Amino acid sequence: MSGDNTKRFKEIVEGLSSRNTDQKLISIKAVGILRRPEHAEILVDLLSSPDPQVVMEALEALGQIANPRSLKHVLEFISGENQQLAERALHLLPKFDLKGSLDQVLKISSSDCPVSIRRKILNQLSFMKDSKVATLMNEVLGQSQDSALLVEALGYFIRFPSPDKHTALKMLSGNGQWEVAMSANLALSRLADESARNQIRRLAKSPAHPVRQAIVVGLNRCPMIEDRDLYEQFFMDVHPQIRLLALEGMGLFNAGERVGIFQEWLAREKEESLRLEILKKASGERNPALYPEFLKLLNSSADVIKNIGKQALVAIGEPILDRLIGDFSKQSLTIQEQILLVLGSMGQPKTRKIVLEALKAKERWVRLNAIEAILQIGHDGLSDVFSEMLKSEKDDRVLATLASALGRTGGPEHAPAIQNFLSHKDARVRANSVESLARILGPAASEVIQSFQRDPNDRVRVNSAVALWKLGDRGVMANLQGMTSDTNKWIRASAAFALGEIAEKEATPTLIEMLNDREEVVYKNVIDALAKIGDLRALVPLLKERDQKRFPSEVLQQVLERFSEKLRN
Repeated sequence: MSGDNTKRFKEIVEGLSSRNTDQKLISIKAVGILRRPEHAEILVDLLSSPDPQVVMEALEALGQIANPRSLKHVLEFISGENQQLAERALHLLPKFDLKGSLDQVLKISSSDCPVSIRRKILNQLSFMKDSKVATLMNEVLGQSQDSALLVEALGYFIRFPSPDKHTALKMLSGNGQWEVAMSANLALSRLADESARNQIRRLAKSPAHPVRQAIVVGLNRCPMIEDRDLYEQFFMDVHPQIRLLALEGMGLFNAGERVGIFQEWLAREKEESLRLEILKKASGERNPALYPEFLKLLNSSADVIKNIGKQALVAIGEPILDRLIGDFSKQSLTIQEQILLVLGSMGQPKTRKIVLEALKAKERWVRLNAIEAILQIGHDGLSDVFSEMLKSEKDDRVLATLASALGRTGGPEHAPAIQNFLSHKDARVRANSVESLARILGPAASEVIQSFQRDPNDRVRVNSAVALWKLGDRGVMANLQGMTSDTNKWIRASAAFALGEIAEKEATPTLIEMLNDREEVVYKNVIDALAKIGDLRALVPLLKERDQKRFPSEVLQQVLERFSEKLRN
């Protein structure tokens, strides 16, 4: 850690002992986000605080750091009197490596532990194949009368079948509580007990959906080839949640069978959220037989659906390439536009011909997507192709894209073609031309680009500032910082964006001050810029912004994650 960061981190740590509760809470959150194992002990000291909010945040931060040595302190709260803290401590258990502290975990899960807590601990342990865990689960089966505890213990023996438990499971299979009896029969069915398997088949036809759902959840713990008929039944269940859970059983079917199931299922499924999950699962097949299904998705108006289709086609790759090329001209313009992006992502040389032809299309988006695609595929003399297109292109958006593309592919000899558009009426064309000129001419373009610092359009000024910065001109920082106080919100937003692109810590104080801007478009660019820079000085202000909830908490959380990743790197 640099000297400056060491000083700033020290200030954050010192905040842990502040008498100001708000400052202390912010410092605890900051320490958690930084995730430095050696600072877990500082947080452990705060667990004795009389303020339950301080204790709650300290527990959360310990979970983020996940230092194995602090697990014992977290475990103490699980059996404590404060229910909220116990719940929080339980929630944090999966963040730690329980194997290293298994004896401690088993100790607090003894029979004198409250049932509600013990059940949740058993649930956490049910994924761990260990003789000590198996012994605990066996003790529960033999000693407990609580149905919830019995179901958790039985779940362990469903996941990890144990022939020596056959007699105990038989006894429980006749239990008066249906959840216990069903779980015992599921565990027996994993031991090839045909009577138990037949009982599960009967229960699977129950009109009560909680019964059917519990069966699917149980089967998913340890799917077996003998369960195929049950999963086929659940694929068609009237309850969408059961159909969704049944997706976990797809691995029991061979590739050809899965394709048939997906095709039939998609043809009848009306629940949109479930359709999305089915499509995601199907995309992982990478099976050419699903080509028609994914091709249809390219016509969707929903970007998330369209993207699944594109990603799935790209993943299938070479086996469908000729088919994609052959189908291109038969499709609607909407699908053609997306096919071009798919071809570009595939990056196969044999697609060059069709993509180069698409550069001559009448439709704007076909040409735009063809430009993006051919850049990914690559082609000798591509810069000359773009240069020729610039001479005849009339659409401003395509011109702007061509100017950018020529900057990525051309050399100094193409500078005149770009310079022709520096005075274009459209700001996007000017902005991209400025950026491209800097890329192909380097420092020789500085004087020309400098004049665009006075362009009437903020986008052009921002692009020229970023370009000049990359060419070594540090004077543009003052211009950008001046733009951050402009009365026009779009100019302030553009300045914040540029400061993020430059990603110099010199801009941090200005951006922190801009967090007070009331315009959403400015505020969004400011927090994005701070995340890109990753300056430790911005951590506490960003945490305070999360608590202000100007944006949804999950949005700010994503920003903080990007920020902390940048900081750690």
